[in-house]
Amino acid sequence: MERKKIAAGVTLCTHKTNQFKTSAVSVNIITPLEENVSEKALLVHLLARTNKDCATLTQMNRRLASLYGAVLSPNAMKLGEAQVLTLTLVTIDDRFALKSESILKEGIKLLMSCLFTPDITPEGFKKENLEREKRLLSERIDSENDDKIAYALKRMTEEMCCDETYSASPLGTKERISEVTGKEVFEVWKKLLLTCPVQINVTGSFDEDKLTGIIRPYFERLERKDSDIVYPHTEFISESYGTKTVTEKQKVQQGKLVIGFRAGMTYDMDNFAAIKVMTAIFGSGTFSKLFMNVREKMSLCYYCSARLISQKGIIAVQSGVETENTQKALEAIRHELDEVRQGNFTDETLEAAKLSLKEGYLSVSDSVLSIDGWFTSQCLSGDFTAPEQYIAMTDTVSREEIIVAANMVTEDTVYILESEKEAE
Repeated sequence: MERKKIAAGVTLCTHKTNQFKTSAVSVNIITPLEENVSEKALLVHLLARTNKDCATLTQMNRRLASLYGAVLSPNAMKLGEAQVLTLTLVTIDDRFALKSESILKEGIKLLMSCLFTPDITPEGFKKENLEREKRLLSERIDSENDDKIAYALKRMTEEMCCDETYSASPLGTKERISEVTGKEVFEVWKKLLLTCPVQINVTGSFDEDKLTGIIRPYFERLERKDSDIVYPHTEFISESYGTKTVTEKQKVQQGKLVIGFRAGMTYDMDNFAAIKVMTAIFGSGTFSKLFMNVREKMSLCYYCSARLISQKGIIAVQSGVETENTQKALEAIRHELDEVRQGNFTDETLEAAKLSLKEGYLSVSDSVLSIDGWFTSQCLSGDFTAPEQYIAMTDTVSREEIIVAANMVTEDTVYILESEKEAE
């Protein structure tokens, strides 16, 4: 895995391998989460559907079919307080092309056409295309709200980070989406091309020099300048100053309890390995305290797990509970964290946590998309860290470091979604 700068604000991440029958290329535009979020979410979906050469969905589908059934996918995600707009193309690896043509080269050209020559008019993006993507994006927001596990986590985050940029959704809001014009999206597109960092990930078999030679000219034509590139910054709050509790009632079959903790981090890699292992012992596997005790022994939750969001320094505990068990579950979760703080976990649990994390890091190389996702997850970092380096950091974490990490964790927000039927 390699990473290098190829133009002003443009980084190329490559993983050359013959392991897979497919190749993956993604373009990741890194932009602040705090401005024009809805416009940018619409933009990345518009860019993936059509371009100047493929002005209809039918033409785009035919072009993808000609690349041996390539798949082009857009996404807008949140990493820390950055909104990352991603266009990902997956196609067969060049080794399997029937006529020895470079499918990867043609795929990159298609991606660059989507990015640099979209299907637009002097008034901006076409109304019919815009209205279609508005509808689809609004439906996606609705579907996320219908998924109560995701909804409860989102609501906890909104309450916990209500005064922080991180509270915003990378998909924007339905209210703003309905108002956006094609001209507004067009203006956002022009600004992004000149001012946003871009990371391009490529996984497959390729000649790296040829690859760079294909991609670099597209960005050099823009005359981008390093001084104009705006890098998003994430605010880390290392300590909570008290617990806030928020309760909602909805007609749901199962209640939700989500607890947000400040992990004591001041940046994404601050004491990362110790906090990661500590979180695993606390609640990130079948060996963890939350699973073994709160879920299995006490039967207080249908599920109960913890995960570290290192890009923001937050630990989120998510659980599904019956409404009458909510307070018992809350106290039990707090108790298990206290147990970790006091060092009350076995050497076997410690080794199981490390092994679980190691297996997760090793699984990064299982597919082209997981490798691509690994690259993207580090697009905000100044330095690239390979999975093997994370494994080495994890292996050296001591019991004492885990106890110190656990004692830095402070409870911030408790979000409870109660079943309206049970409450009655």
